[in-house]
Amino acid sequence: MFSSKSEYPKYYSYKGRKISKRISLTQKELINKIYNQYSLDEQIIKYHNNYDSNKKITLPKRFTKVNIEIGFGDGDFLIKNAISYPNELFIGIEVYLNGIAKVLTNISNIKLENIILSHLNSIYFLEAIPYRSVDKIFIINPDPWIKKKHNKRRLISSEVIKLLINLIKTKNSIYITTDSELYLKDMVSLISKHVGNIGTYDLRILSKNDRLYGISRYQRKAIEKGEKIYQLIF
Repeated sequence: MFSSKSEYPKYYSYKGRKISKRISLTQKELINKIYNQYSLDEQIIKYHNNYDSNKKITLPKRFTKVNIEIGFGDGDFLIKNAISYPNELFIGIEVYLNGIAKVLTNISNIKLENIILSHLNSIYFLEAIPYRSVDKIFIINPDPWIKKKHNKRRLISSEVIKLLINLIKTKNSIYITTDSELYLKDMVSLISKHVGNIGTYDLRILSKNDRLYGISRYQRKAIEKGEKIYQLIF
């Protein structure tokens, strides 16, 4: 991974925060040792460098379903799903190396074989995989970037929504949660512009009995502050 970042920096460029806690030497060695075994990054980069719209990359076909989590953080939800559904593939995309290292540690310890990781900018990843190839997509509490001058750094944009819609096999398979009412309002506005392609969307406030409630560190922090967790499905 580290050599690819040096050779192809544009694929690892992000509009948001790039700094994370320094990874340990052990974590760095683990990434160097096994990351490429659980990643499609090299194929993604090759796809973009030899662009041909008719030749998307090939996802493993031995799984019954394909799921993607964009911005998996510490990887708790990703790991839990991979353990609970061993016949399904779980693809996790994360900009922070800490999360990558933590998931790789779990993969190594538990011997998981149904996880694919990516440290690339998610746009490049999503553009390279086949249309109608994904069963579910999860985006759990993305950074809201509240200040208006920072809105362009947000993950959810019209471009991303179009990509997600093209990837899912069936409607109502994209799940987004947030604790920011402002971000929620802006996302609903963006999604509403695509009603012709998605039909409709579902918006609700999650409770402690819901599957996607309290599943990430950022969610739990918001809940401790008394914030509501909103869920959008489209």
